[in-house]
Amino acid sequence: MFPTAAPPRTRIAGLAARARNVVDSGLCTRTSAVPDWLARLDQLEHLTAAPAADRRATIAILADDVLCDLLVLSYLRHGTPYALWADTLAGFAADVLGVTTWAQLHARLDGPW
Repeated sequence: MFPTAAPPRTRIAGLAARARNVVDSGLCTRTSAVPDWLARLDQLEHLTAAPAADRRATIAILADDVLCDLLVLSYLRHGTPYALWADTLAGFAADVLGVTTWAQLHARLDGPW
């Protein structure tokens, strides 16, 4: 038996993987296929325009289904579910990778893939 993929390191990493699967499998191929898409699109635009600290604080308190919808929209509109972290490497490292120190980040980046 082949080993399965490791579990996601963080809640957001798991939701981003789910968002990629939803889009890549064809379950959601257009923006209007996302539940309550007008409200979610408005949320995504506000979050994208918000300062990184405010955005990260808001993302941390969102329900899983809402955040997954936002990540699906991000993937459809920007080509990546991680567009909300485009301007904050430290935020991406902490929120998605679960790495909180630069030493841990460098170990991940320099390590074998």
